[in-house]
Amino acid sequence: MITSCTSSGKPKDFDYGHAQNNKYLNSFFGLEVSLPEDWVVQSKEQFEDIAKLGKDIAVGDDENLKAVVEASEVNSANLLAVFKYEMGAPVDYNPSFMLVAENLKNAPGVKNGGDYLFQTRKLLKLSQIQYDHIDEAFTREMINNQEFYHMNCTINYMGFIIHQKYYSTIQNGFCLSAIISFVDEEQRNDLEQVVNAMVFSN
Repeated sequence: MITSCTSSGKPKDFDYGHAQNNKYLNSFFGLEVSLPEDWVVQSKEQFEDIAKLGKDIAVGDDENLKAVVEASEVNSANLLAVFKYEMGAPVDYNPSFMLVAENLKNAPGVKNGGDYLFQTRKLLKLSQIQYDHIDEAFTREMINNQEFYHMNCTINYMGFIIHQKYYSTIQNGFCLSAIISFVDEEQRNDLEQVVNAMVFSN
């Protein structure tokens, strides 16, 4: 990285991005994403609350795992969370699209999105959440000329089979990951359209 990192592990010119007119724009990653009309973009504070709840569920009372996750948070950033419905809406399941980034300055062995997903899978398997399925191999794909690797996961939670798909790519010394969560094919199709609308100008 040309620019130095702040104490938070993020470069001084780091951009969390912003959403306007159904688009998410991020100057640091040179990223533009077209978002579905009427979907609900969460504020930074709302996303942080969601991430904290997810962390608490995942680590439970495992102090070692908690320490690992908290250490990674120093270099990570929650960029975007978009849900089809408002939080708390009376629906069976609220599909979502999220963007997160992690600084790789302390992980020189992570050369591509597949390397990052390998480490992600190890953490998921250690979590208190019981996954019914996590891909053992990762699929490489090009999305608008950007190399991604993706990983599928399945969770049986409160009577629902929840599918998650992680897409990870390396950009500007960070791993940028898009995570989609859904329960049926219609939701999957809507979310994959958002993934396929990711365009990098860098």
